[in-house]
Amino acid sequence: MANPDRPSGPKATPPPLLAGSGPKPTAPAQAARPQAAETVLELMQTQRQLTSSLQEIRDLRARLSQRSHQMQVLRHVSEILAATSKGGQVVSVVLDVLAQEFHCRRAVVWTLEDGGASYVPRDGTGLTRAEWSSLRLPAPNPFPATPLVLFQGQWLDQACDGPSLGPLRGEDGAQLYFIPFENQLLLLGFAILAMPAERRWEEEELDSITILQRQTAISLYNAWLFHDLSDQRDALQRQALELERVNDALREADQLKSEFLALTSHELRTPLTGILGFTRLVMDGLYDDAEEMHSMLMDSYVSGQHLLGLLNDILDLAKIESGKLEVHPVPHSLAALLDEVKPIAEAYPRKPGVALVWPEALDLPDVHVDPHRFKQVLLNLLSNALKFTREGSVSVDVERNPGTLTLLVIDTGIGVSTESQARLFQKFAQAEGGHSREFGGTGLGLVICKHLMGMMGGSISLTSEGLGKGSTLRVTMLIA
Repeated sequence: MANPDRPSGPKATPPPLLAGSGPKPTAPAQAARPQAAETVLELMQTQRQLTSSLQEIRDLRARLSQRSHQMQVLRHVSEILAATSKGGQVVSVVLDVLAQEFHCRRAVVWTLEDGGASYVPRDGTGLTRAEWSSLRLPAPNPFPATPLVLFQGQWLDQACDGPSLGPLRGEDGAQLYFIPFENQLLLLGFAILAMPAERRWEEEELDSITILQRQTAISLYNAWLFHDLSDQRDALQRQALELERVNDALREADQLKSEFLALTSHELRTPLTGILGFTRLVMDGLYDDAEEMHSMLMDSYVSGQHLLGLLNDILDLAKIESGKLEVHPVPHSLAALLDEVKPIAEAYPRKPGVALVWPEALDLPDVHVDPHRFKQVLLNLLSNALKFTREGSVSVDVERNPGTLTLLVIDTGIGVSTESQARLFQKFAQAEGGHSREFGGTGLGLVICKHLMGMMGGSISLTSEGLGKGSTLRVTMLIA
């Protein structure tokens, strides 16, 4: 059934649109163009930001790599510095690091030397050794003409150079950078680097230099302490050796003195016993006639003279050791002295057949001696020569030299071994050998003679080819 409300019949068809007629659809296309341009701009900006970020990343990677390399170098340097106690090696390592890592043209490292009196250049690079070794600077302030904070790294002005740092600055206009090595407020040393004029330090480089400064300062301080301790140890060892030598000498002297006291007691008791014995015989009248009494008194007198000589030797030695022995040298004739000594020496006891030979009359100049003390010396030497000569002769001779006369006492006696010759002029030296028991004596005579001749400006010496080959004593005097 048909719908009564719906119209019937064919539907009306709208007329076709004519070309070019009606509204044109251009609004959406015009809106899309600004959006595309903005997108392109955003992409270009993003690309530039990405490129900048990539460059920053590359720079950061390079700086990180450089920083990592510096840290590795510093760690390696710290290991080397910790393992050495020698200041020279510390300086060499630090200089190599400064030259290689910071590319300086020239560099020199100074350390505190001469007991803190100056800074001495220890090593350098970019200069000849003759050039850098002459760059000595004063201490405690190496730049006295310019106020500086010596414990702080800084660029040096031209005023700091003076005449000393000219070779380091060079002719290329380089800047000088000062790197101090300070520990416990003591400037132990420093380095000065010659850098290009346009050079500037990066923050990381300054951090590395600060670390290197601390490590170097500690190592130099440790090296200084080690060197000081080594010097003290060496000094203590020398003192210990010297004390040991002195103790040995004291023990030897104590032993010799003990032997000397025993020997001297015997030497003093012998003439004293003779004096008392002969005096007692005379007092008791135990003699046959006046001639025998005179002989006993003469023996007593001779014993007294011998005893007096022993006591005089002991007193003279005491005066020598206390510095109270005096001599009074004056010009005196040596020939006259020999004439005075000759009869006394002729009366000395000697073995049968031993001849005492005197020089013929000589025209000798005066000598500068104390006559009394010189006769004491000569009589002592002749007494010893006669005492130690069993056969042969004892001869006296004179040699003339420019400015001096030398008196020789030559014997054919028992001689002196090479080992004993060095000790012969020491106190109590005779007590070392068995000859003291055989021949007697205190061993003080030659010691006293040597001191007396030294006080008169002369000297005394002995030569011998060995035991059994005799000996020669030479007494040298100044010509007046």
